[in-house]
Amino acid sequence: MLVREGRALVNRAVYRTRFTIPSGYVERGESLEGALGREFAEETGVTVTVGRLLLVRHKVVAPEESDVYFAFAVERVAGEPAALPPEIAEVREVPVAEARDATWISELSRIAIRLAAETAGAWPRSPWSGGEIPGLVAEAYYPARGP
Repeated sequence: MLVREGRALVNRAVYRTRFTIPSGYVERGESLEGALGREFAEETGVTVTVGRLLLVRHKVVAPEESDVYFAFAVERVAGEPAALPPEIAEVREVPVAEARDATWISELSRIAIRLAAETAGAWPRSPWSGGEIPGLVAEAYYPARGP
């Protein structure tokens, strides 16, 4: 989820009717962080670094198949957003205030946009490197409770 200058980056794949945040699948043997960078660049032309974990969603697709979705805040390193064929039809940078309520953006993407725009309340990335097999770890987040 890229938010810069108060605008959220969303795109629409040729096979979708609504916009989403840039996303994709992890390939066999690929790290989660590597997949995020690859998919973001393939869909938008923007090179990013992975930031804080925003949300995790799990759903059962079929009796023997699950889908796990991770959304991270990212920072732009290089490139300007563009729709990259053949998969992506449109790319837009939308003011966060507008994107939060835009029904033409998927609900899960709107949640990620809201979380990315907030400065507090994220799950911090752990300094642990994964041991012998490098990985990406986020630590549990518990919001501070007021008096």
